[in-house]
Amino acid sequence: MTQQLLSFKEAQTFLGFKSPASLREYVHQGLPVVTVGNSKRIDIDDLKKFIQDHKIVNTIIK
Repeated sequence: MTQQLLSFKEAQTFLGFKSPASLREYVHQGLPVVTVGNSKRIDIDDLKKFIQDHKIVNTIIK
């Protein structure tokens, strides 16, 4: 079973970020955050969708 809600540290590791500032920038750009009590979590499905929605595909036109 895969963990559904990630801590910020776990999401940072999932993305391969060394700095938490990069993840905070994603949140600033609209990545949803789930509040559970006093803890903030990131739903892994929201994270994957955010990545897909912000993917840039470079194409070369000849």
